[in-house]
Amino acid sequence: MFSTYFFVEDILKILNAEGMVLTFSLDYYNIRVWGFPLTLFTFAVFGLFRGLQNTFWPMVIATIGATLNIGLDFVLVYGIEGYILPMGIKGAAWASLISQAVMAIIALFFLLKKTEVSLRLKFPLHPEIKRLVAMSFNLFLRSVALNTALILATREAAHLGKEHIAAHTIAFNIWIFTAFFIDGYGAAGNILGGKLLGECNYSSLWKLTKKVNLYNLGVAVFLVLFGLMLYEPLGLLFNKDEKVLSIFYGMFFMALLCLPFNALAFTLDAIFKGLGEMRYLRNVLLGATIFGFIPVLYFSKYMDWGLIGIWTALIVWVAYRAVALMIKFRRKYIPLIGN
Repeated sequence: MFSTYFFVEDILKILNAEGMVLTFSLDYYNIRVWGFPLTLFTFAVFGLFRGLQNTFWPMVIATIGATLNIGLDFVLVYGIEGYILPMGIKGAAWASLISQAVMAIIALFFLLKKTEVSLRLKFPLHPEIKRLVAMSFNLFLRSVALNTALILATREAAHLGKEHIAAHTIAFNIWIFTAFFIDGYGAAGNILGGKLLGECNYSSLWKLTKKVNLYNLGVAVFLVLFGLMLYEPLGLLFNKDEKVLSIFYGMFFMALLCLPFNALAFTLDAIFKGLGEMRYLRNVLLGATIFGFIPVLYFSKYMDWGLIGIWTALIVWVAYRAVALMIKFRRKYIPLIGN
């Protein structure tokens, strides 16, 4: 948090933010940044519950947080006549920060009441801590590669102009929203995959992998059809500017085309986390970013493909991950079924 707080304006300028966009971004970030530690703590508790094969309480916490955030968005962004003045972008930031704080408090409560986990540091440290640190470091490098791709995509979209970054942001938000539909089955694969690996039950592991991927492919196809049916209303839901909508309608099909690849990549990613394959996940994302996303992104920039080129790079990026994980699973785990 502190590593970016004092340099945020320079970072935003690197992302091609300027004028009103830069001002709004600074207003939002300077409030929202204080929620980062709260989010990390909440995600850590979610991971702990997932490790205990309990996804119910994280679901409750996330539902409360999301509902509160939406409600506060309406109240703080638009205000209540005679009671609360409209706060605009700052209101959205405060809504997120307050909901994050509430989620962190509830997560702490459930952690203390629903588990036997102690927050006290005890010595000597568990012998598995070294392995856990190594896995966390691999996930950190993986996150660096992931965020590099997303930041470069945003930077190039911003370079095209404010209407283009607005259209890109609409498509990206819908794209991220659809990921939550896929994430549920992915979490199941994460939890059960590790359990089956520990039991050396490779036959059931293969069946689980096939089933979860087929379910998520079905979800992705449904979301694609849903997006096609509501192609225009989805744009109007986010923006009313005719130029922004024209750009959005001209490229949104690319975000929909990406969804089946998302289903495979995100599901296998979750399963491989459950299998403890952090090093391979790191290498896959580094490869997808360096050898897939970046070359396609800058080739498309040279060809002046605009947002179509940016989303072509994102599709290649996700497809690379899906194919690499499928190859790894077939080579390493399927041959073990006979044993």
